[in-house]
Amino acid sequence: MMTGYYASLEIALALDNARALIEEELTDSEKYMNLLDLYTVAFERALRNPEVEFGDVVAAEHGETYTVDEVKSWWDNWS
Repeated sequence: MMTGYYASLEIALALDNARALIEEELTDSEKYMNLLDLYTVAFERALRNPEVEFGDVVAAEHGETYTVDEVKSWWDNWS
């Protein structure tokens, strides 16, 4: 059974491997890459704090470069 630091390393490696698989096969636009980046940060933050908020994820990924509303607008009318 994995615990602590080693479990974190295994989870991080699995996340990196899953992300690489998606990037290699499916992502062909900046929007997809941005979404994967946000998901990755959200996943890592949620492991440490299950009550993480979207604003925290945006701040971790983009600092003060973009606001939450700006990031959300990237996917308006996107299907």
